[in-house]
Amino acid sequence: MKKSLIATVSALVIATQLGTPAIAGFKTRQLLEIDALINAGEWADLRRYVKLNPELLVGDDALALQLMSFMEDTGSFLAFFRFDESMFPDMSKVDASAAIY
Repeated sequence: MKKSLIATVSALVIATQLGTPAIAGFKTRQLLEIDALINAGEWADLRRYVKLNPELLVGDDALALQLMSFMEDTGSFLAFFRFDESMFPDMSKVDASAAIY
């Protein structure tokens, strides 16, 4: 969820810096604010920002769809603080006989 949001926002930031015309319902300022919140890991602040700017969730552009998904996926307290599985090492290749008891 967060990875695809990061990729979408990064691609849109690059596109706006290259002068690609904006066809979505967001402003460059909003995109840069979202990018800053993501880069700082301020996920709770990102939720607040989106709630204060509900127009970001309107439409079928990539940013709106990713933000809708983000808001749905982080809607509950437990879901918001869940761990991303990619944070954990792959333990399937660990030899159990090497474990220390």
